[in-house]
Amino acid sequence: MDLLRDSLKDTASEQSLSDRLLHWFSDVKRDLPWRKTGDPYAIWVSEVMLQQTQVKTVIPYYERFLHSFPSVEQLAKASLEDVLTIWSGLGYYSRARRMWEGANYILQQLKGEFPRNYDALLRIPGIGDYTAGAIASIAFGQNVVAIDGNVKRVVSRLLAWSEPVETARSYRHLRDTLMTWQSALQPGDFNQALMELGALVCTPTKPACLRCPLADVCKGHLEGDFLRYPVKKPKAQRQVVTRLTFVLRKGNQVYLQKRSSRGLLADLWEFPGVELSQGDSHSLHDDLPLIDSEESFDLFQKAVPQEVFFDNRVKDQFQRGLLWQGPVWYTFSHRRWKIIWTVVDLSEQYLLDKERWVSIKDLRAIPLPVAFSAIIEQLYLLKT
Repeated sequence: MDLLRDSLKDTASEQSLSDRLLHWFSDVKRDLPWRKTGDPYAIWVSEVMLQQTQVKTVIPYYERFLHSFPSVEQLAKASLEDVLTIWSGLGYYSRARRMWEGANYILQQLKGEFPRNYDALLRIPGIGDYTAGAIASIAFGQNVVAIDGNVKRVVSRLLAWSEPVETARSYRHLRDTLMTWQSALQPGDFNQALMELGALVCTPTKPACLRCPLADVCKGHLEGDFLRYPVKKPKAQRQVVTRLTFVLRKGNQVYLQKRSSRGLLADLWEFPGVELSQGDSHSLHDDLPLIDSEESFDLFQKAVPQEVFFDNRVKDQFQRGLLWQGPVWYTFSHRRWKIIWTVVDLSEQYLLDKERWVSIKDLRAIPLPVAFSAIIEQLYLLKT
């Protein structure tokens, strides 16, 4: 271990780690649209979109979003509904909502002036340590770090850091270490270089150590145990629930309702549905639940608006037995939905709220959760 420590020290003294990393970055960095601007707003949009989403997926959404909302002022003045519609399909919609809230804070509290330093950026709703560090270093050249998942993986392998990276102690240690390596003249490029190294070379399961510019000073690599890092806390088991979903159909239109402004999938449109508790007898495997007609009608009444009155035609559909389809599995950070769905046909007289009836062909333009994508695709097939 002493030899490893000496190796890191000697190499750093001969040629700084940041110089080596920046030289590598200048040679291999990807040509990405957000790397062609110094606009803090555009950089903010890219950093938010890149959270938990691959670069190739983000690029068209990034370009479309900036076309629709080219400035923080225009984002703030837009309706949340419009923002969610442009975001539709990218998933993790809470990111869009928080960014919209942050834009309103900048417009109302800061008179539209984008903060130029890390501490001020942190006061914006929805901007945390990583995003503030990325914007401050890339847009304004501030000498701060930006630690995302890629950076945690790279640095924990370089140091062979044996503690879970999620802890406050680990964050402080990684941050303090990075500040000793940070480039005084190119902090933004240094932070991006670390992210790029994690994305292209120091990947989670198959790192390309032979192509790594820092392999000779990486303790994890020199120990031959790099896959041990980053050390993580054991994950809590996700809650698995069955989500019964009712597609109310009237001709070529379907009914949507809006979710609450709080909690899971806040403010998004959805097909009415109800979650079954884990204490029921419905399987967590791929088989369809066995639900009798009386129980399914009771669940249906819980899922749909209270003001709706259903005639015997609707009740007859339940008594004859519904055609349940699925399951479609969708995983959130803390729970997993087993989505089972069915179509319930309504008479033309049941208008409910006219604004909530949407033509099937227009469903892709509505900010619906990605969880319902398979249902939407199936409805397209049924329509055609």
